Amino acid sequence: MKYALLFLVLVGCASEPKMVEQQLIMDKQIQSMGRSEIIDAVKQCETSGLRAITIYGKRKINGFTAETIVDVTCAPKFH
Repeated sequence: MKYALLFLVLVGCASEPKMVEQQLIMDKQIQSMGRSEIIDAVKQCETSGLRAITIYGKRKINGFTAETIVDVTCAPKFH
């Protein structure tokens, strides 16, 4: 009985999950947020009692890599 359970555990762990198709988004397809959009998004999070989390993307500007804010997401506050 012990060997049967061990066999089932090993077989269950050996199966591979199906690969999910993903798309790589290049610099030109990412639109950075404007300053006023970022301020409004942060204020909306704060008035809801949440904290703002910024998501950055990297773009090449004049030959230099610069981080730009792509999205602002609200998350719960930690006390």
